[in-house]
Amino acid sequence: MKSLIVLALVATLAFAAFSASAAERECRPSLSNMYHCPDKSAPASKSTETSQPTSPGTPERGAPPPRKRAAPAPYERQTYANQYTSETGARSHCVNETVVWANNRSHIYHFPGTAYYGATKTGGYMCESDAISAGIRAAKNEPHP
Repeated sequence: MKSLIVLALVATLAFAAFSASAAERECRPSLSNMYHCPDKSAPASKSTETSQPTSPGTPERGAPPPRKRAAPAPYERQTYANQYTSETGARSHCVNETVVWANNRSHIYHFPGTAYYGATKTGGYMCESDAISAGIRAAKNEPHP
């Protein structure tokens, strides 16, 4: 009894797998047909144009165009007013104020003595009041000195 059930199951699976006609199998995407199904419409009337052979670098008609990767745009560094590359320049400008490191990419400033103070790739030294007026916020996990 079990062998009859197994035989019926195998026959059903085989029929389901091979039930697609040759035309349907031909149109399934694969690497051999370049994800392009052949055109089943009526053949076009012959034109007077002669087909020109394609050069080796030219893709065939119906083949997808070659993909070109765009070069990534370089990061444009946004600088703020009163932003300095050295801490001494910022200290001479901010006499009685806290000097902070403003990260230009994340728009967050860091206090002296913290891990990111002067350590990010893009940024500069600023007075805390200049950073706030430029729309830069303080880091949430750093205490104010």
